Amino acid sequence: MHTPVVRSAAAFLARTFLIRLTALMFLPCVIGLRGATTYPPGPQAGKDGTTVWLVDYAHAPFSSRTVGGNYPPPINFNDQLSRINFMRAEPTNAPGFGSRFFVADLNRTLYIVPHADPLSTNTWIRYINFEQVFPRFDNDPGFAGGLATFAFDPEYATNGIFYTVHMETTASTRAPTNGTLPGLNLAGYTTTSLIAPPTGTIGRIAVLIEWRDTNVANTTFEGFAREVLRLGFFGTIHPMGDLLFNPIAGPEDPDYRNLYLAVGDGRAGEAVGTTHPHPQQLTALVGKILRITPDLNLRPEDQLGSNARFRIPTTGADPNPFATESESFTNIAGLRREIFAYGFRNPHRFSWDTVSGKFLVNDIGFNSWEEVNILRKGANYGWAEREGAEQFFVTNGVTGSRRFPPFPFPGTDELSVGGFVNPVTPVYPVAAYSHRDGDAISSGFVYRGMLMPELYGKYIFGDITTARIFYCDLEDMIAADDGDRATMAEIREIQIAWDSPYDSLDQGVTNRRLFDVVAETYRAKGGTNPNALPGGALVTSGWDPDGEPYGGGRADIRLAVGHDNELYVIGKSDATIRKMAAVLGPPSIMSTRAGEAGEITIEWRAFPQRTYRVETTTNLASGEWEKIGDDIVATAATAGASLPADGGAGFFRIRLL
Repeated sequence: MHTPVVRSAAAFLARTFLIRLTALMFLPCVIGLRGATTYPPGPQAGKDGTTVWLVDYAHAPFSSRTVGGNYPPPINFNDQLSRINFMRAEPTNAPGFGSRFFVADLNRTLYIVPHADPLSTNTWIRYINFEQVFPRFDNDPGFAGGLATFAFDPEYATNGIFYTVHMETTASTRAPTNGTLPGLNLAGYTTTSLIAPPTGTIGRIAVLIEWRDTNVANTTFEGFAREVLRLGFFGTIHPMGDLLFNPIAGPEDPDYRNLYLAVGDGRAGEAVGTTHPHPQQLTALVGKILRITPDLNLRPEDQLGSNARFRIPTTGADPNPFATESESFTNIAGLRREIFAYGFRNPHRFSWDTVSGKFLVNDIGFNSWEEVNILRKGANYGWAEREGAEQFFVTNGVTGSRRFPPFPFPGTDELSVGGFVNPVTPVYPVAAYSHRDGDAISSGFVYRGMLMPELYGKYIFGDITTARIFYCDLEDMIAADDGDRATMAEIREIQIAWDSPYDSLDQGVTNRRLFDVVAETYRAKGGTNPNALPGGALVTSGWDPDGEPYGGGRADIRLAVGHDNELYVIGKSDATIRKMAAVLGPPSIMSTRAGEAGEITIEWRAFPQRTYRVETTTNLASGEWEKIGDDIVATAATAGASLPADGGAGFFRIRLL
């Protein structure tokens, strides 16, 4: 009588995830990017087996750009099915906290979405249609046109104030209308004067609006709006991308209710000519992180902005870095005291970790590097003289190590900045990846939720185009903020698992990526672009690090954090929001033991509320497995099963369904 052989094959998920996970469980760990100061020959971000289970959380209503002035536009199924790009929860003390969330669609609409049934597009409530309110609203061309972002005032629960940024054309300014938003009281509304870059023509305008809803408990807008800032950009890309209030500043803190603005360079820095220096110039607002106080009455001793619609923190314990002269800095004519940090290309997303207190900024690079930066007050982040940890050459559009022959990094790492007595040493990213690994960095957050304890305290971010999701250890990022351009945190890729609801479309998929998930959903929802996805070619030449073709197009993902501190992935091309629900791994065997009657008891590591199945075979080569007993729903971090001994040799596996 042979003793049965108990063997755990790598666990696999239902349908399309089977092959990818089982293969990767046997691959050695590949070390990710660390300390690269020259351009790598190939992908560097490695995989360590970390896998996140994604579940469909919400389906957005379809929308399309307005092309040629024809409104409302028909749905263009050859393009992205929507352009949802921001999801935010209200402050914790607001009436709707925990029962609803807000979503911005670049095409025009700010939605309120109940948590009850976000998968049904019928539950999405159109709160404000910006194209119907603002006559010069502009959502085409470019990736950033339309309703760019929004943020809630820390006192939203009592004052009803929130802020939005939208794009407008360069045609003569026109005031908003309230014909389709009757609750909007426009009494006293006036537009502001345009703040333009020092040189160059204006290609697009970003407008910051303060809204005051007098009843935040319902789902309609009734109240007032006030224009705070009107900012011009050289091109139609890299406008104002994000808004944020300091989440750890209380009412007594000098930073309380100060608004941070992520402002791109409008393509100025990558252009040869007079606009190239804009990100480095303290007389220009573009290519900067700004800090202003929208409430004119909050700190009346502070200086008014040039349009008298906001104040600039210029007094007290925490003034803006260029508010006053010092031994190292002399005020210059036209100085913009709104500047908090400078030298950015497209810092389109930032986040503030409330535990560590770190302010993280993601800056999209040009042709070479994607950056994660820790924000420092008054610091220079190098663009358009630096990209990643390298010197940037605008005439070639590449960094020094990509020139032929390669150009050595300057012996003295200094930049001349007007207003400073001495040259300035730039600050470098704490994590970066090249265009061998992606195309454009998305948003990111330090994870502080409960569903994925394995990732707690990790900084999780993504790549917009390829939909790859990465993580870094926050401790490594903080350690990399040491002034050494070669010190960077290691980047690892997070694999994904997703149980496709589209059985008829997932046949033959052997290498599932989030890009494939978005493409499959796009096609299932009626997308017709001949590429895998709409949006043009990939900078990564259309191949992933494993040599698999993407098939063209952009997944166009962003990350968001919910009221529950859990992470969500927003897909513009397939109009879908997915939730990161768990970290998955093989249900590794913890113990095996034989009973008196010859039965075998197996215990394995499990995920509560997940379903497992025990299967057996006598021939591993056959690929045929037989189910034993009923499926098991785990109620704790371990699960187990007793298996009958039949007197023959056999193999068993635990399958995660």
